[in-house]
Amino acid sequence: MTLFGRKRAPVGETVDVAAPFVFRVGDVFTITGRGRVFTGTVESGAVAVNAPATLLVGDRALPAQVKRLETRKRRNPVMLIAGDVGAIELEGVDTDDLPLRVYGGQMIVDTSALTGAVIRSRQSSDGLG
Repeated sequence: MTLFGRKRAPVGETVDVAAPFVFRVGDVFTITGRGRVFTGTVESGAVAVNAPATLLVGDRALPAQVKRLETRKRRNPVMLIAGDVGAIELEGVDTDDLPLRVYGGQMIVDTSALTGAVIRSRQSSDGLG
């Protein structure tokens, strides 16, 4: 079973991997014992495991590191590039930093509030080092 059912989005003949990495989040879930996984589409650039990244949620920029990547056909790809539909496991994002909502008397991550969020290359303007 895979994490997503869509094929790679069509892209032009060449992909500019030097462009800033931008990944649009479509869904988010937690794998017990592993961490939070964001699924979506790479809009530009490329990202590799261990790359510093920023999760943009509303007006907040949360520092993170890419821990694991996955695509429809490759379980542990070396990188994701523009047009790939895939999953990114981030390290360094705490549950308390994410939008929360009440469910059954507990506070849980509001996955609908994360739809459309962006994971991008860490930039000096993020003020995150």
